[in-house]
Amino acid sequence: MVDKVCDHSPDTIREELLRVLASPDFDSTERIRKFLTYVVEETLCGHPERIKAYTIATSVFGRDENFDPQVDSIVRIVAGRMRRSLERYYLTEGRGDPLRIRIPKGSYVPVFEDPASLRADPREAPSHRSENGGTSILVEAFTQEDGHSTYPDFALGLTRSLIVGLARFASFRVFGPEASRGQTGDARPAKGNSEPTRFDYILRGGTAIDSEHCRAYALLIDARSELAIWGDSFECPPHPSKIYALRSDVANDVVRILAQPYGVIFSYRARDVEGAPPHRLSSYDRLLLFYQYWRTFDQELREKARECLEWTIQSEPNAADAFAFLSLVCSDSSNPAKGRCASFLDLRERALDLAERAIELAPSSSWGHCARSLAYWRVGDLRSSLDALETARMLNPNDSTIIAELGQRHAMMANWERAVPLIVRSFATSPAQPGRYRVGLFLYHYAHGRYRDAFMEARKIGDSDLLSTRAAIAMAAAQLGLREETSEAIRQIHNLDPGFGDHIKSDLEGQHLHPDLIRMIVDGLKMAALPGRDTNSSQLGLGR
Repeated sequence: MVDKVCDHSPDTIREELLRVLASPDFDSTERIRKFLTYVVEETLCGHPERIKAYTIATSVFGRDENFDPQVDSIVRIVAGRMRRSLERYYLTEGRGDPLRIRIPKGSYVPVFEDPASLRADPREAPSHRSENGGTSILVEAFTQEDGHSTYPDFALGLTRSLIVGLARFASFRVFGPEASRGQTGDARPAKGNSEPTRFDYILRGGTAIDSEHCRAYALLIDARSELAIWGDSFECPPHPSKIYALRSDVANDVVRILAQPYGVIFSYRARDVEGAPPHRLSSYDRLLLFYQYWRTFDQELREKARECLEWTIQSEPNAADAFAFLSLVCSDSSNPAKGRCASFLDLRERALDLAERAIELAPSSSWGHCARSLAYWRVGDLRSSLDALETARMLNPNDSTIIAELGQRHAMMANWERAVPLIVRSFATSPAQPGRYRVGLFLYHYAHGRYRDAFMEARKIGDSDLLSTRAAIAMAAAQLGLREETSEAIRQIHNLDPGFGDHIKSDLEGQHLHPDLIRMIVDGLKMAALPGRDTNSSQLGLGR
């Protein structure tokens, strides 16, 4: 038994432990409570060296002596939940406690800290922006041509709503009208002034309200070339009950069109990214490479995106989105079909670490939570995965990719009532996003016997080099009796992966599909005559 731990007596530390465990703000399971109690008591008894994944698993979780932490990641997963529960407690009820219990990342040995020592010098606080700061957008004050007397603040409210919506995308720096004042009164430099503008884009527009119409228009301008790259107008009847609904709808529509992945700004900038080395690209341009990869899963783009993101987190260690995107690349690289090798497990570990770092840098950025979600999904912690995606959606409800990701996960679990509305909404707001999210709609229609609808969705998936695309077409075509389409899809699967039929079950299990969906897919591919052990077939394609 130790007499003192970091200036606190064991009795004081135990009192703090009891306060934490008794608090409703310590959101935890019984397993987490036992975990925390065990590591605190072992430390107070002077045995921190015993606190290892193996001893925790066997002493707390009831695992047998054959437990292997390289295969079973239960300790790390529960430790992550415990850290978040402690963070929540000390942000709420525990913020005034005389000491704090913390489990540092990379260790399970607790530390006991004096809250006063945690007050950081503001001069040393890390910036949440990189030196380049991403893409900058100035939202000018929208003008109001008519309707001043009845709705005096309509245009001002629209301007503010646009700023709030755009600021939810962490890769953008968003400035309000005040940022352009003090020099020329405009975002552009004065005529004859060679100093370049500090903004990449300018969003301006106006509103007009009369007895018959309520109108709003918006225009996005490249601040350096003064080229107008996008514009649109919006209109509704001037009913008092609909005026402010229009303002909200306009703001949300403009934000989705401009800022989300595969939106106007992405399309405008993406053409200048390909072929350039990482150090020649801006922060935002490096992130664009990730979006290009995430749309296609092209392996060459993956390696280029990885290189750019690795370079970014080294040169700009506070670039939160770069950590999040690199986490997503690592999660995708840990494909279940590659088997449980050391590098496979290392990728999953690193994916979670990168996601946690992204959230630490920018807690309000949706992509960090999205990355955490995929990292948890890969290790089979589906509940935490869905919780993380719900948090991401709450932080940025305008990001259609996050909405689609959430819908796809629910589809993989056969939660159709949640899955279908989310996926349909995501494509309604962003038709240009990756077609692979239509896999969820394909599964929905196929599971309900609507094979014609399933076939149509399969053809919309695109990405013909993806096995999921060819498998979906083969399954639906076989049910419809389309022999030629079925045989062609099976041949393409065989060309992409000759052994696909030998490991389809393990692949789907590794992706954590619902068991009913796994059986449905295997049976569908068997009907399509996909050769392999899992399909019990040696025939290549129907009628071949």
